[in-house]
Amino acid sequence: MARYQYVVLACAVEGQEQAFDEWYDGQHLQDVLRVPGVLTGKRFNVAFQKVYDIDAPRYHSMAVYEIETDDPAEFLAKLSAMHGTPEMPSNSALTKKGMLQVVGLMPLD
Repeated sequence: MARYQYVVLACAVEGQEQAFDEWYDGQHLQDVLRVPGVLTGKRFNVAFQKVYDIDAPRYHSMAVYEIETDDPAEFLAKLSAMHGTPEMPSNSALTKKGMLQVVGLMPLD
């Protein structure tokens, strides 16, 4: 199986940043880490953002996961299907508006 870096840039609902952080750090990160194929994960609050030539949202959070899969599109579809279920509850402090998910193939050693 190939290894990838999976990066999620997300926004919190305005005024609910603390609730977002508490939910993501206290629950969501652990829910994602339990998914088969997710090897590691960390979340960061975005301290600086520079965008060229597009109207991008002001991201609040960046999560970086290392995943192992043969099909990244299928893997992301599986994660999306889990979101909002008892296995991976959502939170009203998260908005998916402008959310960005990027998967990068890790080079072979």
